[in-house]
Amino acid sequence: MKTSVCFLVLLACAASLPAAAPDNFAATRGILSGPLDAPGLVEVRLDAPLFALTRPGFPDLRLFDDAGTERPRLIEPLYTTESRTTRHSLSARATDLRELPGNRIEARFTIDPDAPPPAGLDIRTPLKDFIRTVRISGSDDGQTWHPLVPEAEIFDYTRYMDVRRTEIPLPSNAFRHFSIEIGNASEERAQPLIRLVRQDGRDASRAFDLLQTPFRIDGISFWHETTRQAKDQPVLRDWPQCGIEVSQDTKAKTTEIRVQTRHTPVTRLVLETPARNFQRTAEVQAEVSAAGSTVWRTIGAGTFTRIDLPGCTRDEVAIDIPETRAPRLRLLLRNADNPPIVVDNLLLRGPVYRLLWLADPGTAYRLAAGHAKLPAPAYDLFAIRTALTKGLAPALWELAPADPATDLPKSFSLGEFLSRPLVFGSALALAAIVLLLLLANALKKAP
Repeated sequence: MKTSVCFLVLLACAASLPAAAPDNFAATRGILSGPLDAPGLVEVRLDAPLFALTRPGFPDLRLFDDAGTERPRLIEPLYTTESRTTRHSLSARATDLRELPGNRIEARFTIDPDAPPPAGLDIRTPLKDFIRTVRISGSDDGQTWHPLVPEAEIFDYTRYMDVRRTEIPLPSNAFRHFSIEIGNASEERAQPLIRLVRQDGRDASRAFDLLQTPFRIDGISFWHETTRQAKDQPVLRDWPQCGIEVSQDTKAKTTEIRVQTRHTPVTRLVLETPARNFQRTAEVQAEVSAAGSTVWRTIGAGTFTRIDLPGCTRDEVAIDIPETRAPRLRLLLRNADNPPIVVDNLLLRGPVYRLLWLADPGTAYRLAAGHAKLPAPAYDLFAIRTALTKGLAPALWELAPADPATDLPKSFSLGEFLSRPLVFGSALALAAIVLLLLLANALKKAP
């Protein structure tokens, strides 16, 4: 009886071992840390050996510090960034509107002291077929004025072509008061409108009548701009392949190309061939596990084309597919009744992934990868995401070199072995049988 009790206690202790301990993973990788004066955002780029070890979604890629404590991490594709400018309306109050000699209009506006500086203004008018000269001045107190835009033009030629401009950008300034003076354009500046009137079969005097027409303003609106860095395109790289096989199926009239991808993320296949002047439709398939066996599942299709003739060249030898992490990919080229083309290689391209975390100075870190049953972690990533949203650039650290045998289990772990559901269930059933046998034996010996 004591033996069975001890066995059950052993099983319970083994099952309670933490499944996310570094020793329970197939392999670990050190991280070559860089200088860090204060806690900060850090990243490393994932490489092919890590993809070969981990499952889709990276539930079994964990980060540990030198004390063996698991640390929250974020894994995401790396993107190029671009500056994106957004325009926002700016509240302005009209303080004066008056007519000036020479068919001119002056409007004055004030914006709030706490408002951001305006980047431009729009003169709203319902008029068509016009051209006017605009002068804009700025002031700190509404008394002393400084030229901002000495001379700009607003115009409308929509009767003759789809051309209209009523917006005027402003140079950088901190003024709170603005004077906008709108007047007739000079004869020289009115020449584009005069030419359009003449092309329309009208007399040039019609253009001068348009220039003298009183100008109507529905309103003047100001705007300011904000600029932020936004994701643009994913960064792609060539991923190494671990073997290529090319075969011909004469019955199906296809060329079959199989490549070992070892779970690297692939979004593009590039065919390398010396062949010229051909076009082949193609189908891309990924090796997947289903019902205890492996099958080929179609994930994409496309056409390879190369034309090399005088005055006519095309070189389209790439097919894009949805991002795929599979052990192998297969490309089927449909030859029909044409001779097979020579295949030198099939390049694999896909996104670069990075792992980010908040690192502490003087702390060493390592990655643990490869675990068949570990569920996805639930980390608090708010601080990391906030830092990225604010445009904080992470420090780039490097991974230590991979062990050549990194895809093999580095050691046997009793805790991981016994914590597997099948093993633990079988052992528990065996323990129950032993306990029942011992209990039956004890009952037989009882008086």
